[in-house]
Amino acid sequence: MRKENSNDLVVITGCDSGIGKSLAEVFLNMGFTVAISWLEKNPFKKSENLHDRKMDITKKTDIARFSDMINRLCKEGHELKYLIDNAGIAMGGPVENIPLEIYRRVFEVNFFGLISLTQKLLPNVISAGGRIVINGSMAGRIAIPFLSPYNSSKFALEGFCDSFRMEMRPLGVKVILLEPGGITTPIWTKAKKQDTSFVTERYRESMNAFEKAFIDPNLNAMTSEKAALLIYRKITSQRPGARYIIAESIIKSFLPLLIPKGIFDRLINKLFKMNYGR
Repeated sequence: MRKENSNDLVVITGCDSGIGKSLAEVFLNMGFTVAISWLEKNPFKKSENLHDRKMDITKKTDIARFSDMINRLCKEGHELKYLIDNAGIAMGGPVENIPLEIYRRVFEVNFFGLISLTQKLLPNVISAGGRIVINGSMAGRIAIPFLSPYNSSKFALEGFCDSFRMEMRPLGVKVILLEPGGITTPIWTKAKKQDTSFVTERYRESMNAFEKAFIDPNLNAMTSEKAALLIYRKITSQRPGARYIIAESIIKSFLPLLIPKGIFDRLINKLFKMNYGR
């Protein structure tokens, strides 16, 4: 393990599994000091260069405790070089049926909680001339049916990151938006386990088709380990870009943006069997 990066601090949220966990492993292997948050279980053994704290990003007290840990590390001489906002959830359902609480829950995790933590740690990032990396999604550029809470939160992050990036540029802080395409992470396994008892019969067949055509393929897509290595190379480059598509095939992920909306809608309607029995 290299030691020259040990004073450089990397903060990563949502490291129970998936991209967050894999990114933490990469940075640790490169000799950085890494501070992680986890929600259900810390997947790492104790290590000199690893600091962890349980954090529900929707709770102010948890965010405060996690921020206090980071502030303490910075006072001890570490410089916050990378703040990686990774924590997120995916929930969905038909707009006609879905409880408003689901929209609020998704936005609290994917948007408001992310901004709250970023605001608290931003002075340390500015002081270090660091980088802020936000894990968005291609779902923030290409919306599909039955995923409107998740799509909406990721579309919101797109606008937030563009505005934030311009504000930070004069301060020497890079804001980088990641747009993962198909990545195999537990976020999709958890999405399959979501309670969908609120879905009425009108949409049931289409919801089943959506799961088979969209969620199931993501369970066998690019691994989080491979994605993490790609992300590491992108965000640590000398001149990082404003956004990066993270996927096995960038062309395949980007292609739906080039299809006229009318044609795209018809393709999706057919794929998800959206005739609703008519």
